Amino acid sequence: MSFWKKEKNDNYSTPKAYLEVINPFIPQDYTICDPFYFNGSVKDTWREIGREIIHENTDFFTNNYDDVDIIVSNPPFSNMKEIFIKLFEIDKPFILLIPIQKIFQLKIQKVLIDKDIQIIVSPIYIGFINEDGDQTRCPSQYFCYMCYKMDLPKDFLFVEKPT
Repeated sequence: MSFWKKEKNDNYSTPKAYLEVINPFIPQDYTICDPFYFNGSVKDTWREIGREIIHENTDFFTNNYDDVDIIVSNPPFSNMKEIFIKLFEIDKPFILLIPIQKIFQLKIQKVLIDKDIQIIVSPIYIGFINEDGDQTRCPSQYFCYMCYKMDLPKDFLFVEKPT
């Protein structure tokens, strides 16, 4: 008997539109780090919107991130629980672009339940950039930005798409 098995692929880069949504919420003097490297292209995308970031091909789980003010990323979704555990251990502000249903997974809820998180609902619904540099079709899920230590005006924030 054979079973259908979904291929796990966390190798996508973030389109500029998703970064433009959260850029206004990040203080200009903050040192931004995106620790999930993929192919390094997100550094150029941030540069296009006027921000320099730290983005190196290192292991997220072994870095202490002492030299950054905020972690901003579109992380690999397959190990979100471990990523959240590490982020709360680091205890610095972060903004993660994640599928909104991740928040409702029981294993994720156990990590988030006592944390003071805020959500920005993404007004963007476009595909991501694959390893060939092509934009994928629209995703099968909706995305949000999970925020920690951002002191947003509301805990659940709807924003307009940047023009």
